Amino acid sequence: MNKKLELITQNHIDFLKFLRTKYPLFHLSNLFLRDIQYGVRFYLENKGFRASYTEAEEIAKKVADYLEERNVLKRLDRQTWLLTYPEFRAGNAS
Repeated sequence: MNKKLELITQNHIDFLKFLRTKYPLFHLSNLFLRDIQYGVRFYLENKGFRASYTEAEEIAKKVADYLEERNVLKRLDRQTWLLTYPEFRAGNAS
């Protein structure tokens, strides 16, 4: 799991952009644990790794903690965060 977590955390901007292709993800929008979890599974599959449902959930929680430490996510409750990433403002294609 450490290698998979490291892949995502070291490439967290790429991971966020990947999530944005799967979900309506904008600056100041809500992001849910399940969105992160499924994003982890699909992102890892895209990179040639497999993750079980349980492993993806564990990684998702750690990724959320990582992004929270970097002020990219702001915790709203146990399974919901606010995305604070101005590069993803509505109408911004980057």
